[in-house]
Amino acid sequence: MRANRLFDDGQFAEAAGIFEQLADGAEQGGMLVRAAQLSLQAARAHLAMDGAEAALARSKRAIRLLSQAGRADRIPLLLDRASQALRSKGYAAEADELEREAAEALQEMGLSLEEARRRAPTAPQRRGTLAAKCGGCGAPLTPEGVEWHDGQTAECPYCGTIAKTS
Repeated sequence: MRANRLFDDGQFAEAAGIFEQLADGAEQGGMLVRAAQLSLQAARAHLAMDGAEAALARSKRAIRLLSQAGRADRIPLLLDRASQALRSKGYAAEADELEREAAEALQEMGLSLEEARRRAPTAPQRRGTLAAKCGGCGAPLTPEGVEWHDGQTAECPYCGTIAKTS
């Protein structure tokens, strides 16, 4: 929660450090999907400071963590979000490198990016509006970024808190 508050307050360097520690701890604890999401948050914080190299490294790490977790279905969404963020800041070469990393990770899993996109689960018909932030950790919640359990219940990808639509 502290890292998300720091990020919202524009204290990106402190937020990045906390997100990195949380990601590394989640990875050591075997929570690879959470570690990937937290690595992506660290990448966002680095990118907010124009730290393209650190953002790219953390984004690549997130892709590799999802690959290790066998979650090829999550790689296209992460890739789209991260490469769009890099490109919007003028880092096209870094976005291209990230796309190559994702293609390589998927190839090692025996998939192409297109096949991974087809395997992505479709969200159930949603009823209501998802809160903008997680009540447990304060992370931003997006309908495409959460794991939906049913049409009204989603799970925060960062902390696992269950969020209900209103």
